[in-house]
Amino acid sequence: MVDCAGAAVETAFGELFALVKDVVKTVAAFRGKIEFTLSSINSVIDQIDTYSSMLDRPQEMRPIKLFGYFLNGNLLINKRLKYCNMHFFIQIKHYLLEFFPNITFSALKELKESSNSMLPDAGALQRELEASGDLAVPAAPDFMVGSEVVASLSLLKEQLLQEGASVTVVTAPGGCGKTTLLKKLCHEAAIKGKFKDKIMFVPVSKKPNLTDIVQKMYQHNGFKVPKIKSEEGAAYCLQQLLKKIGQNPVLLVLDDVWKESESIVDKFVCNDIKDYKIVVTSRYEFPHFCPVHHLNPLTHDEAVELFRRCVTVDDGSKRAPDTELLNKMVVHCKRLPLVIRVVAKSLRGKDYAFWNKKLHELSEGHSLLDLETEILACLRKSLDDLDGDPLIKERFMDLGSFPEDCKIPATALIDLWVELYKLDFDGAGAATDLYELDYRNLADLVFPRRDSRDDADESYRSHYVMQHDLLRELAIMECNQGEVVKRERLILDLMANNFPNWWREQRQQPLRARLVSISTDGKFSTSWPNLELPAAEALVLNFQTNMQTKTYALPEFIANSPKLKALIVTNYSFFPTELGNFHVIGSNLRRIRFERVTVPFLNMGKICLQALEKISFFMCDIGQASTSNDAKISDAMPNLKELDIDYCNDLMRLPDGICEIKPLQKLSITNCHNFSALPEQIGQSTSLEVVRLNSCTALSLLPDSIRSLQNVRLLDISECLNLSALPDQIGQMVNLKRINIIGCPKLSGLPKSIVKLRNLRKVVCEKEKAVMWGPLKNTLPSLDITLFEEEPNLDWLK
Repeated sequence: MVDCAGAAVETAFGELFALVKDVVKTVAAFRGKIEFTLSSINSVIDQIDTYSSMLDRPQEMRPIKLFGYFLNGNLLINKRLKYCNMHFFIQIKHYLLEFFPNITFSALKELKESSNSMLPDAGALQRELEASGDLAVPAAPDFMVGSEVVASLSLLKEQLLQEGASVTVVTAPGGCGKTTLLKKLCHEAAIKGKFKDKIMFVPVSKKPNLTDIVQKMYQHNGFKVPKIKSEEGAAYCLQQLLKKIGQNPVLLVLDDVWKESESIVDKFVCNDIKDYKIVVTSRYEFPHFCPVHHLNPLTHDEAVELFRRCVTVDDGSKRAPDTELLNKMVVHCKRLPLVIRVVAKSLRGKDYAFWNKKLHELSEGHSLLDLETEILACLRKSLDDLDGDPLIKERFMDLGSFPEDCKIPATALIDLWVELYKLDFDGAGAATDLYELDYRNLADLVFPRRDSRDDADESYRSHYVMQHDLLRELAIMECNQGEVVKRERLILDLMANNFPNWWREQRQQPLRARLVSISTDGKFSTSWPNLELPAAEALVLNFQTNMQTKTYALPEFIANSPKLKALIVTNYSFFPTELGNFHVIGSNLRRIRFERVTVPFLNMGKICLQALEKISFFMCDIGQASTSNDAKISDAMPNLKELDIDYCNDLMRLPDGICEIKPLQKLSITNCHNFSALPEQIGQSTSLEVVRLNSCTALSLLPDSIRSLQNVRLLDISECLNLSALPDQIGQMVNLKRINIIGCPKLSGLPKSIVKLRNLRKVVCEKEKAVMWGPLKNTLPSLDITLFEEEPNLDWLK
């Protein structure tokens, strides 16, 4: 049996290899890349037994499973290469990595990078990698101003292109553009040509977690991620990884290293790699390392140029005032790019009188003691008048609730804002505020996927917000004004078990904060002291764990916070952590968001969440659903309107009780590759308006009862690779307005009832699938068949 299976593997592999060779002949960017990867695997197939120690599978099953992977790979290449977006690479890599966990797929990454000229939206591909938590280099800036930047790029490039190992420190005050410079440098053709896929961009920040960084490095390089129990173990695993990848040149960027974290840089040094470059960005000089490159502020003329560019209204209707006034404003901005951008955006479109008023305000603080304090003071004054709309400043301050240098999911912010500012359920108006923060350079709004702006129900599920660390400091500084007990926002960043003195006092006054954010590091291990939060409406818990910490205990004071409406719990460690004290979650909560935690559905069925309207799981272990009568989801959360499950790979089925929740309007099960079927009773969920099942690769059929969902207006089944047919009676979904079927290679025909979808307005698909829908134009003249072809430019990013 084994021999036959092995022969089948070789046959299937040969077919796949031949197909790839045939395809890449027509695409110059692909030539040699996939071929090289498959050739390297071919030699491995001849020695399959040598991999038995790597895989916890019976030897006789390995060839059979690999045979299935090659068949799937054949299907993917044959069907998907025609529009070839990033999902192609993810799927192929997924199949290969599962069988060969220790193989390095540099060729696949090389393919992704070298085919940027062929892939029409390379920026979207890059942003997708960023959002997935990869250590890929963030997108390069649209433009950079200054001769200093040109000189720095040239000097640093020269140093990196030299052979040998070195540690270079790029130092400058906050806001000078150190990170921006390194992003630009890493995208230089010569640098990418030398280091290829061995460039890693690691945000270190104020509280570095070596274990987490090392695990992300393993993931980034295509290796099985180790479970690390201590910092010493992390250092050992790091050295082992560097030796594995160090046959070729390696570039490691350690971004935003604080003075207290100098020792962590030593751990990344490896003398066994011949051509290994480390670049550190920091506000501090580290005399232990050399060379040190000082990035100076812009010259006065360059600063004026940048200010003028940022302050000019997009349509050119209003320009900057006279040069003298502009010169004075630039002086107060200390010629720092970040400050210039923020202040200029706050003045965009304003008249001469407003400029004079702002200049007077800035002049009042120019004698402060140190540069960083002065920068913050300058930025703070730019917040004083945001077009007379104090809500923009409020939203800006809310961003301080999330850790430094993290990608903040836009949906998490919208969840907060819906409850804090009494918005509609869908967060109407919140998106406008996100764009306003981005427009004013108070935050960066990131769109990971090309089609994320074509969001039919405005869920903004693929949007992220990032904030410069100086701006985060400014937000926290604004939040910390006044006495602790009187603050509207309480933002606490705990190191180990060190609580503020006021918290440990026995006679504690109730706090007035409406928004509370508490962040803990991997050394936090104690029980929570009590905290009286009678006014709290939103609680954000950010935490890290280590291998010794098996659970993260939710604080008991949650149960005694009567007004708490929104709870966001995020684990910033690599692996999910089980939540303890789950019983403290109260019945008054309306929105809950969990990220990287273990929360079985069984537990959800045992608690009372009568007011809950939305619950989200991202990269969680949610376990198998319970169908027992004593733990019904419908009893636990009878008023749920939205269920969002994303990247939860252990989810196979939903509990039937979900279908008994009558108010449910939105159901999103996305990127769950083991999810295989909707409940047969889904037709009972008659209030559903949005059904998203994209990238559920194991989903093969939709239940016939889906025809009863007559209020559904959006059905997204994109990237469901095994979905073979639409339900026969889909025509009964009379209010269906949009269907997304991108990346459904097995879907080869449409049921006859499709002609009954009189309200269907838009179908999104590939060119070869449009043939199926074309005849419908005769009966549905208003139908728009949108072909999925990524645009050959990045204009949408603007």
